[in-house]
Amino acid sequence: MKGFADYNRDFLPRDQKISDRNMVTASVKSYLPNPWGLHNMLGNVSEWTLSDYGKCGSGIQRKVIRGGSWRDRPNKARASWRWGYYKFQPVFDVGFRVVRLTGTVTR
Repeated sequence: MKGFADYNRDFLPRDQKISDRNMVTASVKSYLPNPWGLHNMLGNVSEWTLSDYGKCGSGIQRKVIRGGSWRDRPNKARASWRWGYYKFQPVFDVGFRVVRLTGTVTR
């Protein structure tokens, strides 16, 4: 793993009782979908949102990420878990979800 993030494998925050057999992200649709048909919703990568995270006196606002990633402990792999990063901050375990509507949308 050296060179990716220079982390020693023993340093990774994992729970020995839980394993999905992946060292980092899992392939799309590698797990069963949730009740709404969405795959890999929690614990694969945290997701950027449009929401602001708290107040910032400098005027530079942090954005909310949610869901926990492969890098986090299992207790953060839930939809209600939130954290904030600056928009310009490079992160290696946060992504975004692209939504594509299929069929006809009725308003």
